[in-house]
Amino acid sequence: MPKKVTYHSLKQSLHNPIASSQYGMLETPDLRFFGRSEQLHLAYLGIFAFQKAHNRLPNNSEEDFQEVLTHIRRINEENKASEGITLEEIDERVMRNATLYSRACITPMAAFFGGVVAQEIVKYTGKYTPLKQWLHYDIFETLPRE
Repeated sequence: MPKKVTYHSLKQSLHNPIASSQYGMLETPDLRFFGRSEQLHLAYLGIFAFQKAHNRLPNNSEEDFQEVLTHIRRINEENKASEGITLEEIDERVMRNATLYSRACITPMAAFFGGVVAQEIVKYTGKYTPLKQWLHYDIFETLPRE
């Protein structure tokens, strides 16, 4: 049976991705890291704010990380007043990894996301259910241990 699926605008979904999700929470591909998707989403918002301010992604430097972290904290506080995505506790390790490696191009990750996009295109035929707006995925465990 056909099923009508609605989506929020990108602006709405960036602000509150949980409202855009099927189950009222961001789906976590790896349940060992429950809550990581919310951390990553806020990290991306901070990186986007940095990119808007400087017309570039952050460099792999402490100065750029601190500025992104400032953006993340500001966005988190603003979202508390406007029903956006918020975190009780910001995991600085996740924010640091997302920021410092935001300019990196990792070929296996590109291949993985290419496969995800191909699956989503196949779902356009209506045979399967597409992702509900967001998929946050990281491979931080492959980074060198500090």
